[in-house]
Amino acid sequence: MDLFRYATSVYGQDQLLGANWDLIWWFGGAASAYIVVDALCRPFLKGGKAKSDPALAGAGGTVLRHHLIDRLYHWAMAISVLTLIGTAFAPILDWKFEWVTPHWIAGAILTLLIAYHIIRATFWQDIWAMIVVPADFRVAFAKVDAAFGRPSTAPVKPGKYVLLQKAYHWIVAALTLALIVSGLTMWLKIDTPFWQRNPYMLDDDTWGLVYAAHDFCAMAVLAMVMIHVYFAIRPDKWWQNRSMLSGVVSRGDYLANHDPARWTPEDV
Repeated sequence: MDLFRYATSVYGQDQLLGANWDLIWWFGGAASAYIVVDALCRPFLKGGKAKSDPALAGAGGTVLRHHLIDRLYHWAMAISVLTLIGTAFAPILDWKFEWVTPHWIAGAILTLLIAYHIIRATFWQDIWAMIVVPADFRVAFAKVDAAFGRPSTAPVKPGKYVLLQKAYHWIVAALTLALIVSGLTMWLKIDTPFWQRNPYMLDDDTWGLVYAAHDFCAMAVLAMVMIHVYFAIRPDKWWQNRSMLSGVVSRGDYLANHDPARWTPEDV
């Protein structure tokens, strides 16, 4: 299968148009295969969420996992990403509608949200909570041992985020930034209330590379969203994922699943 789409220029040469859209089935299939394998293997693994220990929970109560502003950011980003995915891929699947305007508006909103997130994460949040450190690998190895019933002397509790959550975050961050850079460049080819199109700032070969980069990253983000939704609806993750609505987790779940020395949340 070809990786790219080409057209014949007026000079009879192949001109790069972008990625081959048939690859969307490969990206979606890879994500689906991961989900199916994980779901089938999950019942046979001994690991999973640690059960809350009432002795640790003390008087009970809840602790704050996500501030309201961060939950609003998450859902605003989710809406903009889903809008971008729908307006990008629905026309490719022969659903014809005026998609350019909602697509670039959603892209503009996503760009502003990401800029806000970078500023907030740098100056107001604990950016180290998302940095991969050696202890994350020790925790991951311990969880693998627990999943297969093997004894382990490594620490078994992470900080606020586990290694896979951090890795997922950085992969999506890289893909999203690449989409934003390529998408902002593509704005040169459309008219908006703020500027007029000027597609001649780049030559045809460069435009082909911009479109190809945007296409590949978009298909990869689609696969990552599928995986994200899968983990969001998995029953063993509900205790954690509900905090994206309420902002809190129970103190018992917090103490059973996190190392207080690595993450000390606010009491609520």
